[in-house]
Amino acid sequence: IGHLKSLVNGRDELDVESGSTVRATLEKVGIRSELVALVMVNDEQRDKDYVVQEGDVVKVMAVIGGG
Repeated sequence: IGHLKSLVNGRDELDVESGSTVRATLEKVGIRSELVALVMVNDEQRDKDYVVQEGDVVKVMAVIGGG
């Protein structure tokens, strides 16, 4: 999560407009969608094509690399 936070000036939460997909919303706030491995909306797993609705709580988890 640290890497994604660095892309949004260290913020834990962002208010975003409803009506766009998670993918489009990520791109709009400066996060490339391929950096996100998991999307949870209201504690349910969703894909990046889910359209964000008013009142949704969206949580994302970054791709974790290893060696």
